[in-house]
Amino acid sequence: MDGTTVVALSTPPGESAIAVVRMSGTGAVDILDRMAGASGPWESHKVYRKILKKADGGPIDEVLVTVMSAPDSYTGEDVVEISCHGSVHIYSSIIEEALYLGAHPAGPGEFTKRAYLKGKIDLTQAEAIADLISAETQLQARVALEQLEGSLSKKIGKIEKRLLEELALLELSIDFSEEDIELCSRDTLRKRSEEITEELKQMIDSEITGKKLRNGIRVTVLGPRNAGKSSIYNALLGEERAIVSAVPGTTRDLLRERIHIGGFTYYLEDTAGIGQTECEIETKGISIGRKAAEGADLILFVIDGSAGWDDESRKEFEKIAGKNHILVLNKKDLGADISCEKYRPKTLSGSAAEVSAKTGEGIQSLRKMIYKKTVRDDAAEIVKERGAVSSRHAAALREAVDAVKGVIAELEGAGAVEIMSLEIREAIEALGKVTGRSVAGELLDLIFSRFCIGK
Repeated sequence: MDGTTVVALSTPPGESAIAVVRMSGTGAVDILDRMAGASGPWESHKVYRKILKKADGGPIDEVLVTVMSAPDSYTGEDVVEISCHGSVHIYSSIIEEALYLGAHPAGPGEFTKRAYLKGKIDLTQAEAIADLISAETQLQARVALEQLEGSLSKKIGKIEKRLLEELALLELSIDFSEEDIELCSRDTLRKRSEEITEELKQMIDSEITGKKLRNGIRVTVLGPRNAGKSSIYNALLGEERAIVSAVPGTTRDLLRERIHIGGFTYYLEDTAGIGQTECEIETKGISIGRKAAEGADLILFVIDGSAGWDDESRKEFEKIAGKNHILVLNKKDLGADISCEKYRPKTLSGSAAEVSAKTGEGIQSLRKMIYKKTVRDDAAEIVKERGAVSSRHAAALREAVDAVKGVIAELEGAGAVEIMSLEIREAIEALGKVTGRSVAGELLDLIFSRFCIGK
């Protein structure tokens, strides 16, 4: 970051009532002066109504302008936000004029990256901003907001403080090694280290649920033809997105839509009905469906509960019986040939639900079962712990755990103070990767490249 002024559209592109163009950097106010035909002074955090003009004097738009002077701004630099009419032509003209006057196009996440580099936020908070922007549910927004307010940073900070205390005692032990003074007993040091290890492990345990919360959960609807898979798919969505007919093999491609259950985003996939066919296209569709099921977090295997099993359906179900699944006995409105209590041969196991996609009976219970089979217990832990770590966080936390375990191993053996001191330093360094205190520039570029431009 060299003070270069950057500019970008901070609202979604396209026609809208209002658009916001943002500039940040040492030259942001000067560019505004030249566009507004004024030379300030601009009072920080006050809204001004101005007419912006091009260099040749031609008007662009009547706008509302807010100047946020450094360091009291989002980026820690001088920031200018221009609220203009949401015409593509208008906001594009403002950006073009700013570029003409010396600004540079902002890269993905560049405003947030500048805020991080200026010390306005740490890296966990920067990542939380991206999560908050992409949040689709109240739970996703709540977890992101907790992290933005520093819940994870505070946990890491407390552990770092305790490790620093241990390090200080060890360093003093080295200095007073010839005085035969025990500054901290080995039992106390081991107990502290074990407590820290357990706390770190608890944070790591939230990684899988955190990944599901941020990335979504895949649920694949699988089963034989005419079992009502597409009807189940539509019923769970609450709208008709898949074509439903009595003709076998109607669904031939993989359909995917999002639904929300318990604050989590689920990617629901409808697949081609499994069965013998001479149709090349249908055969390929069946293959795609099976492949989708292999990578799914949960499989809904749908059969016609009014007709029961046939050999082909039974063999297909046996292939997925070891995976996380729910057997859905559809067409309950036609009367059940099999029920949840009687459906399974002794060799098969798992959860089952009796539903009618036609009448909607049992669909709400099926939604609850989907939630239970994927995240229910873990979601409660997220709410309790006020957050869930990402894969990046978990990788750094595992490094810290390994280092603290090294201290414990030394305490159980000869216990070289110098080695324990080194292990604690490595643990502190690993925790610094979570907050961004010790993150390489290449990783920063990768993290911020995932942000939207304008943020």
